[in-house]
Amino acid sequence: MKKMAILFQKLLENADFPGDDVLHIYSPDVHHCQLACTQHQSCLFFTFLRPDWDKDDRKFYCFLKYTDSGVPSQVSERNGATSGFSMSKPSVCLSSIYQDVDFPGSDYRKLPSSSYDECQKVCTRDPGCRLFSFTTGSFPFAADRHHMSCFLKYKPDVSKDESVKKEEVYSGFPTRNCKPSNVWGSRFEDIDFLGADNGHVFVDNADLCEDSCTADRQCQFYTYVLPSYPNLTPELRNKCHLKQVMTLPRPAKVISAKGVISGFSLKSCKDDSSEELRVDVDFPGDDVLQIYSPDVYHCQLACTEHHSCLFFTFLRPDWDKDKRKFYCYLKHTTSGNPSRVTELKGVTSGFALSHQEYKIFSCLPSIYHDVDFPQSDYRNLPSSSYEECQEACTSDPDCRFFSFATETFSAVEYRKMCFLKYSWSVPVPPVITTKRGLVSGFSQSLKKAKETSREECKEDILANSDFPGNDFEQVPAGSPQHCQILCSIHPRCTHFSFSQSRTWYQMSCFLKHKQYFNKDESVRKEGIYSGLRIRNCKPLTVWGRRFEDVDFYGADSSQAFVDNADICEDKCTADPRCQFYTYVLPSYPDLTPELRNKCHLKRVMTLPRPAKVVSVRDVVSGFSLRSCRD
Repeated sequence: MKKMAILFQKLLENADFPGDDVLHIYSPDVHHCQLACTQHQSCLFFTFLRPDWDKDDRKFYCFLKYTDSGVPSQVSERNGATSGFSMSKPSVCLSSIYQDVDFPGSDYRKLPSSSYDECQKVCTRDPGCRLFSFTTGSFPFAADRHHMSCFLKYKPDVSKDESVKKEEVYSGFPTRNCKPSNVWGSRFEDIDFLGADNGHVFVDNADLCEDSCTADRQCQFYTYVLPSYPNLTPELRNKCHLKQVMTLPRPAKVISAKGVISGFSLKSCKDDSSEELRVDVDFPGDDVLQIYSPDVYHCQLACTEHHSCLFFTFLRPDWDKDKRKFYCYLKHTTSGNPSRVTELKGVTSGFALSHQEYKIFSCLPSIYHDVDFPQSDYRNLPSSSYEECQEACTSDPDCRFFSFATETFSAVEYRKMCFLKYSWSVPVPPVITTKRGLVSGFSQSLKKAKETSREECKEDILANSDFPGNDFEQVPAGSPQHCQILCSIHPRCTHFSFSQSRTWYQMSCFLKHKQYFNKDESVRKEGIYSGLRIRNCKPLTVWGRRFEDVDFYGADSSQAFVDNADICEDKCTADPRCQFYTYVLPSYPDLTPELRNKCHLKRVMTLPRPAKVVSVRDVVSGFSLRSCRD
């Protein structure tokens, strides 16, 4: 019986199992063919025609076969063919990369990639990816922006995949089922690992020597002297030499050299398991914020941007316990690990990305069918397709995401309409209050990024004047000028009012919209500042200014003690995660001295973020592709 099991696992080169076919598919190699047979509901064995098959044009044909007995009706010799049997467990490692081969169709995500190796790694860590194709920089359709792109693909049954020849395309499969080589479990007969001894014991055989090495935390390899060792010195025999070498990163030389900085990789500081997305796994509790996300990738990006999120749980569209589909729960613990991990259908959990990974995944090219992003509209226009709507969104510098009503949408008046939508692309502190002894401001990298206009803005702001009504959003602001800039950035805002008075709406910026508005409509009101949006000028006095006796409260990502506000601002500017800060002056009136000279570095989420995500038939939604094209 054992011999039969071994035979059934072997691949038989130049052997054919003629007849007994149930299906023929295309496979790039015999391992893919065997996996297809394993996944097929009735396949028990197969024959694959290799690239060296020369009888006809059937190269890469994979014939899936079945008999009631489970044994081929015939076995014959056939050059160019390899035959084998279904495996009991579909855990084949398909690590090969196929050059000039495309797996057409079945794309669910496209993202920029620097190499096919990187594309394979992305596919491997994505639980939904079953195969991928990567286009090189020389891909002939580069004009369509498909070059240096990684296409992640999903098919419930990869046995139905068809591969086609296409130049400058590399294709392959995830390597999540690949195991390390068994070299570490091998014995090397008549071989001496000379030197590096860390200890020795006398044992009866090589098995016990290996066990001794495995049990010793310092031992990495061993050499055992057999009783048959030909040396005449008997005390050398049965000796187990336990050995160890240094494996830490070790420069060949270290010297002093001005103008040079050296260091080590941080890979060993990071738990690789945190990169995985865990399907049907919940991290219950530890919530810091709940938002809406259209898919798990958006939820992961939101977690990465949030100042304190370390891990998350996303409720997928197949969640059926209640009405919380598309809920994204951002989570935090002081340990950095979830308090609990449980199985739960319909959810996917994971961890925040590193800064480098975030840059790779910040493109959001996915299209969401029968999904609506309600609210946040600032403009709508007729469109013939969702592709045209997405292109309109991408071309509009204000658009961050969109929804498109198809020609079969229930409300006739909205059919084939494209709704362009906005969420804040600049950091808006969540709470702003007045407090003596504090200084707040923004990273100067934000100032540099926003300096695109030619001339400085002329501040035309009315003091003690209110523009009543027409509000569509209320946000915190540090000054009337800050409020004016926020109004000028938001594509829907035509005018604003800012309250500096000590009421419940202190330090609030009221953004307003009216198609035909005249500033003569103002009314006198103490402590209120009002004005119109400004265009085509450079708001130097906002991103570059300090806000004295103002607290940008909350959203702390880190803290440090520094001597003055200048150094605090410099630390924020130098930190790519910091967007704004609050510094506690030495004159801060609190009696607790350890609060003083403290620099609070802060950040908020600025990724495109729909106010809500809901399932609606005949609506297609998605994001601007500008970040995918930068």
